Amino acid sequence: MTATSSLELMTPWRLLRSLQKTPRILQTLLRDVTSSQARQTSHDAHEWSIIEILCHLRDYEEIFFRRAFLILTEECPLIPIPESNEELAREGKYKQQDIITVLDSLFTTRQAFLQTLNDLQEEQWMRKGIHGKQFPITLKEAVLQVIMHDIDHIEQITQLLHE
Repeated sequence: MTATSSLELMTPWRLLRSLQKTPRILQTLLRDVTSSQARQTSHDAHEWSIIEILCHLRDYEEIFFRRAFLILTEECPLIPIPESNEELAREGKYKQQDIITVLDSLFTTRQAFLQTLNDLQEEQWMRKGIHGKQFPITLKEAVLQVIMHDIDHIEQITQLLHE
């Protein structure tokens, strides 16, 4: 019996299926959330509001998509690390954003990302980039990072909705 790595279990089909879930989950979670509720901050001053989390997801969706594009089009590219989350929030004026506009942008970028990934061959999923000058990362691992990022922030939104 040969050992199977956990990365081998994450087939492109499973990764794509997981990426497709985030828009549906967010639509369901946020169906009845008003703009004013989306702007409410947590009891913890260090926690973001729902709108800030959504803006962060939207901005990172573009960052993750750009990383995937670099991995697919360049030979072992350096994967850029974005500015701090606080800087992105300040520059992007997260607190002033409209929830519907943010969700539309997030979902549009996710759809384009999915279309790009949908037709890839297995060897393309194994292409590598260098993450932050430190370690190699395959496209498959980069997509898994997106899925984990989604889960973390969906859980954060769920907690805010139940405060």
